[in-house]
Amino acid sequence: MNIDTETFHNLNRETLLHPSITCLWDHFSMGMVIVNGKGIVNYMNPLQKRIDGFEHISVIGEPINRLYLANEENIIPTLQCLRSGKPLLKKTYWYKTRKNELFESYNDFFPLFRDGKVDGVISFTMNTSTNQIFTDAPPQKTKRGKKHGGSKQALFTFDKIIGQDRRFLDAIAHAKAATNNDSAVMIWGESGAGKELFAQSIHSASTRREGPFIPINCAAIPEALLEGMLFGTTKGAFTDALDKTGLFEEANGGTILLDELNSMPMGLQAKLLRVIQEKRIRRVGCLNEKEVDVKIISSLNEHPLKAIERGSLRRDLYYRLAVVGVSIPPLRNRQDDISILINSFLKDSYNGLDQQPVIFSDDILDLFQKHDWPGNVRELKHVIEGTLALLDDDRIITKRKLPAHFLDSYDRTELTSGTQTMFPSTNSLVADEEIMDFNDIGSRQSIPLKACIKEYEERCIRKVLRLTGGNVAKASRILEMSPSSLHYRIKMLGIL
Repeated sequence: MNIDTETFHNLNRETLLHPSITCLWDHFSMGMVIVNGKGIVNYMNPLQKRIDGFEHISVIGEPINRLYLANEENIIPTLQCLRSGKPLLKKTYWYKTRKNELFESYNDFFPLFRDGKVDGVISFTMNTSTNQIFTDAPPQKTKRGKKHGGSKQALFTFDKIIGQDRRFLDAIAHAKAATNNDSAVMIWGESGAGKELFAQSIHSASTRREGPFIPINCAAIPEALLEGMLFGTTKGAFTDALDKTGLFEEANGGTILLDELNSMPMGLQAKLLRVIQEKRIRRVGCLNEKEVDVKIISSLNEHPLKAIERGSLRRDLYYRLAVVGVSIPPLRNRQDDISILINSFLKDSYNGLDQQPVIFSDDILDLFQKHDWPGNVRELKHVIEGTLALLDDDRIITKRKLPAHFLDSYDRTELTSGTQTMFPSTNSLVADEEIMDFNDIGSRQSIPLKACIKEYEERCIRKVLRLTGGNVAKASRILEMSPSSLHYRIKMLGIL
């Protein structure tokens, strides 16, 4: 990792925990944790939870030293950073997860300040997770393609890609054709359409399947950090810089996925173009080059020609990376696939258990067919998961059992008043309240965006709490956030 110590020096914990920022952390390609000044966990992203075995455990509000064990010297790096107020960079640890799996982790710990005092710590972990048991034991030998901390094995294969739509089958055929060679592949499609699923399937079916599969979301990494993460760093290149392997080197012999390529800065796109041409990389601060053997898959959330027109993608880079192009159609153009996908999601939810089948009322499939599905397959999956959570013993899916966010785009008057009270439209939460009086905007010298967001959030939460009689569990469902996160927002905003 190459994260400049100045990057977080001027960012406080409140800013990093804002919902508009945590939505980026949720899809971050590194594990990360944020704790407050007392070492209490305020946030842990899904990657961190998954590898450490915390998926079904509430970690928000827990002291960090209850979740992770200290080493023989009684040191937990997060608390060490908190006490010293100094960053801990490029730390390598071996530890066992809750699943008793041994991992090597590469960690950076940064103190967060407020009014000149240490107010918390943010930590990043490359490909694995934050430390639980620290040892100086040498790494154990592993099978090829099972490199600790250096690779992320692809999980998906083509047989897991579901659909019968002709254009979707064409996309699968193009993707399969890309497995027979090392040509660069560019995949484009809307958010939630399945771009990474396609990328992992290409890797899994290729001759590089035993090598690493390294994904990186170009939109989630600050511009100042991205070059060092991709190409590596050399000791002395900048303050606290150490010799560090970049992701291209980590992907040597395998595949790298450059997700949301159109978010990569244009200057870095030029450097990437040279790497593709020369098949060599140069670490930041180094004069020597290293040869790399990597298959490059890139993805965009829009058509590449549109990205070129908007100035977010270099035309010459497009020609280099789109040797094989894969266009994934949106779900709204694959209406016949909706029922197929639903059956697949229901089958997965059974987990091999003998359960009573789920029955859809006649109007539900029609409702699904008419929906635009802006979140595509991912949205459909989440709707099914949310619906199953609300099922009664009769196992019949009706409108009232659909998640609130899905129903927001439809006429809700058919629902019972009880359902409306429990699941009001989030769009209507502040419809009858003014967040800020913008009529006098001309008389104001400044309108701070941060203050607007904070006031909007506070009023939304207050109104939902009034609607639910102060029931945080119900309020969290309406606001589509965890109860622990809502408790934290309530405390931070001083609502109760």
